[in-house]
Amino acid sequence: MKGTTVFPSWSALTLKSAGCDLYGVMYHPGGEGPHPTMVLFHGFPGTEKNGDLAQVFRRAGFNTMIFSYRGAWGSHGSFSFSNVIGDGRNVTNWLRSEEARSSYAVDEERIVLAGHSMGGFAAVKTAEACSFVKDTIFLSGWNIGLDGERSSSDPKTAEKLRGLLDLSSPPLAGTTPDALWDEVMEHREAFDLRNSVPSFAGRNVLLVGASRDAITPPELHHEPLAEAFRKAGNVTVSEATIDDDHGYSASRIRLAETILGYLEKRGY
Repeated sequence: MKGTTVFPSWSALTLKSAGCDLYGVMYHPGGEGPHPTMVLFHGFPGTEKNGDLAQVFRRAGFNTMIFSYRGAWGSHGSFSFSNVIGDGRNVTNWLRSEEARSSYAVDEERIVLAGHSMGGFAAVKTAEACSFVKDTIFLSGWNIGLDGERSSSDPKTAEKLRGLLDLSSPPLAGTTPDALWDEVMEHREAFDLRNSVPSFAGRNVLLVGASRDAITPPELHHEPLAEAFRKAGNVTVSEATIDDDHGYSASRIRLAETILGYLEKRGY
């Protein structure tokens, strides 16, 4: 795609991160650009990529991008949580490039980051490094560092975390459950999203939790982060809770309406 199109369309993407090819897709709205642009960060390992939300946001006038991190779903390189952060930063910075502006009609002043589960972790850590991002959306997000901290002293949390790493790592290249465990334990302070809060001064966050979420229970992952944002006093915090499971399996329309309502209030 070059410039703008009259009709909605899509483009296959090959993006670079630390010399590796990352594969993804950009959904384009029709009409004249530039368009606000949303990055949808997928979870761990990313079986659910929330493509239905991408279509909803395109209809609402957003360029919407989904991509796979290094070592995930065919993207080159090795998967690690640190690489997830680096890939998010590199992709988001690319959205402010001349190529993104001229070829994909990206409005570099209106970039939104949204992530589900581990994608919520990726969105927050990416926004921490990209101060030009004014809106970040955390959907049943996973505070990886907080799980690491709890695992160091709570055998039940450690067992659950190890089980998740064992279950989710087979589709990922260049890593093992043990390597991911070691990374979480080594970087648990840096990976604790509550420590990212100071970088959000003057910005906006939406946190959506699912009341029946057994994977990232809101009382462990949503509420402590929301409280940290509220205590900061200089972050505009919006929250919503939906009575559903981790993937919002029975509430996809309500989830989309919740996010769109937030974006409308923010002037998108």
